Parts: sequence; C-alpha cells; structure tokens
Amino acid sequence: MSAMDWQEAWWDLVEATDPQVARRLHQGRQFHRAARVSDLRVVAGEASARVQDSRATPVPVSVRTPVLDDAAWETVVDTLAGQVRHTARLLAGHAPDGLDAELARTGVRVFPERAELTVTCDCEDPVWPCAHGAALWSVLAEALDADPFVLLQLRGRGRERLLRELTEARRRRAHGDRVAGVDPDSLDVARWSSAQAPIEDIGVPAPEAPPTPAGALRVLGDPPGWAGGVGAWELLHPLVEGAAAWMAERDEAAGADGAAEAS
Repeated sequence: MSAMDWQEAWWDLVEATDPQVARRLHQGRQFHRAARVSDLRVVAGEASARVQDSRATPVPVSVRTPVLDDAAWETVVDTLAGQVRHTARLLAGHAPDGLDAELARTGVRVFPERAELTVTCDCEDPVWPCAHGAALWSVLAEALDADPFVLLQLRGRGRERLLRELTEARRRRAHGDRVAGVDPDSLDVARWSSAQAPIEDIGVPAPEAPPTPAGALRVLGDPPGWAGGVGAWELLHPLVEGAAAWMAERDEAAGADGAAEAS
C-alpha cells in the first residue's frame, strides 16, 4: 500500500450506503474543513480529539484499536529491516510499498480491521460513527496521508522507538552475514580502478515527491524548544502548502510565457 492507499483504506472502514452514516460522514468532514477539530493526540492504541459543534464546549471523541504485541512488532521490524527502501519511504512520508503484502504471509496486520476499532463520544449518537467520530476520522485520514508513522504509533510503535529498533535489527543482520576474513590474494586489484559493469547500466530511480509539500513538518515533529498549545504542523502547514501552490502557479505561468515566445 502507498500512503494514499492507507488514507483510502481508512475511509473504506466507514464508507457505507446507509443514508444516516453518509450524513454523519458529511457532517464530520464539514467540522474538519471548518477547523472545528482540535487537540488531536495519537498514542498507542488510541487517537483522540475535541470537536466543536453548536454546544458551548467541545465534544471529546476517541478512536481505539488494539496495539500489536511484541512478537508481532518483531515480525514487522524484521520485515521493514529486510528492505532498505521501506525505511527510506517512511522517512520520506510514504507508507512502505508492499509491506502489507509481505506481512500477510506472516499473519500480522499493521492496518486494523473494522471490527478492531471502537469510537467513543459523549454525544451518545447510536449511529456509528457519529458526526464527531467522523470528524476525527477525517483528521486522521489527512494525518495518514501526510505521515505513515501516525498509523504505526496508533498500533503501538512511535517514530523514535521504531527507527531505533530498525537500526538494531539491521545491525544484527549485518553482524550475522559478516565474513570473518578475506584472503588478500583473492582480491582483484583491477576492481579498485574499474567498474564491474558500465556506469550507464546502474539505474537510480528518482525519489518520490512527498504526498504533501508540508510532509516534512509532520515527519520531523516540533523543533527543539517549541512551546505553546499549537504544534508546528498545525501552525505552519497551511503556509507551506500555500507557498508551494503559489510557486507551482508561477512555474506554470512562466512555462506558458516561454512557449508563447518560442512560437
């Protein structure tokens, strides 16, 4: 799955043809777009926020899912460590491509199923999810699009701990595969000054662009010493995305002007 696939899969857990559910999802998206969702917090097993509706005080709402146990996380870490591209994609703000398929063979699932999720809200609406739950759902979908570590945190491993465990797993692999020694007579001196294959045959794929221009803000988190109730992502990502859109418009206009002059 890609990061966008995780976002779409997240919505697929609640999308329904039931008119009541559809109405709640629409209301939730409206709350999100109107910036009425605040205090988003994602910890192991729970994501929570507060949603401001027509009441005087915001409504607390949460989504809970079981965390993976240590044995399951050991499998996830070993699978991630087995492919350098997985860690590279995580750090670039993308979900590891093919991770879900690789884990499926082991019986471990990082992405939760519908039956594992519980929405709790004080509004006591019998429809699942309620409008407040749908608002939190919408915020989480956006967060998953910007940073795959959000899902991994929800399932029990934060960014720092997971990266540390990945480093340790790769170190163990390297030590296990290390040869005790090499006979100097077996070394080919020519290899020091000539490539084994033409340089042109070495393909280096271009790095993928982050799913959002402000993705780095979500991945890196608040800078050291950051204070206040609003995180760097919430405060700055509209400005970064607006600047990126403005630059894209300028580039497009410059390209059109250049094409006109050439003709």
